[in-house]
Amino acid sequence: MQTVFQINVPTSVRFGTGAIQALRSLLPAHPGLVLLVRGASAETSKPVRDVFEASGIAFCQVQAQGEPTIASVNAAFSEVAPKDVSAIVACGGGSVLDTAKALRFCIDIRSTLPDDLSALDAEALNRPSSLPLIAIPTTAGTGAEVTCNAVLGTATSKTSIRGQGLYPDVALVDPSVMSSAPKHVILGAGLDAVTQTIEAYTSCKSTPFTNALTEPNVRIGPQALRAVVERGDVAGWNRIAWVSLSSGLALSNGGLGAAHGLAAVLGARLGAPHGLLCGRLLGPVLLRNRAGAERGSDTFRKLEACIGALADAFPSQDMSAPLSGFDAWLQTHQVPRLRDYGAEVSRFDTVAEAAVFASSSTKNAVPLKTSDFREILDAAF
Repeated sequence: MQTVFQINVPTSVRFGTGAIQALRSLLPAHPGLVLLVRGASAETSKPVRDVFEASGIAFCQVQAQGEPTIASVNAAFSEVAPKDVSAIVACGGGSVLDTAKALRFCIDIRSTLPDDLSALDAEALNRPSSLPLIAIPTTAGTGAEVTCNAVLGTATSKTSIRGQGLYPDVALVDPSVMSSAPKHVILGAGLDAVTQTIEAYTSCKSTPFTNALTEPNVRIGPQALRAVVERGDVAGWNRIAWVSLSSGLALSNGGLGAAHGLAAVLGARLGAPHGLLCGRLLGPVLLRNRAGAERGSDTFRKLEACIGALADAFPSQDMSAPLSGFDAWLQTHQVPRLRDYGAEVSRFDTVAEAAVFASSSTKNAVPLKTSDFREILDAAF
């Protein structure tokens, strides 16, 4: 854990049922043309369009299809570049919000993204945008509404653009707009929120601030995930929305770990959904981390607490395998194993080598070698 740290929370957040009703008051009095970035389903963005239409606000739309790539963001920029938009409202899951953040950056610099994102000007990424961005998440997963990065796919992996200029200005986190998502989307998003919480809590880059955000949610998250997936109850939605939001704040002020590092490498290669990958990798990563942690250390205590929280939320009859209940729950809800995505064992050494250097892996609870990642891949296969 870091003892000298920063707290960086520039996005203004309104949280709770009905938060979306503040949208009109957050837009300029005479907004001109507003850009709506939404997902494939028009239904999820209907509350936003209703506000626009009731207020007589002119708007254009960009539809984000799937997880964003450099190419998809550049295509969206080419579509909106000729238009004079005065604000952006992003309504959707993490992929939609990341698309909007990257798209606003393109509008700011009046250019498409290069294939090599490391060529981007760091000063430009950190420059505050004059174009307001309001983020309205419709899934409880990534916490992208309060992060300063946008995850983008390339031909071989996933990478991020990161900077202070990517933070949304306002986040409206309203649990009532999340419950209508398809069950597989709810499941993947919720697994991402749980994994993100656990990895932010155990990360070697954790701080007292990120610990305060994540430690209670290590237990709340798995219980809330079961509640929304199995029963869809309102209290569960309030809890999982908070877990997602606070995990985003934690990762922005700390780091994640090997599950996210591996998911970044595998996601692009397999075309697999990020949240479901994270959920499948979480158990093997936790067990490998515990095996590598010094007994009695703060890291070991944290890892034990996370394993215990999952074991309590997903009980197992086998006391020697505390995460077998979680694994059985994943199977019950048809969370694919790596083999189901067409992963090839013969390529695991190459994947493991790439995962060692993934950004999130460098912030893992304990240092992991290529052989450790190979063991994790074999367990998730």
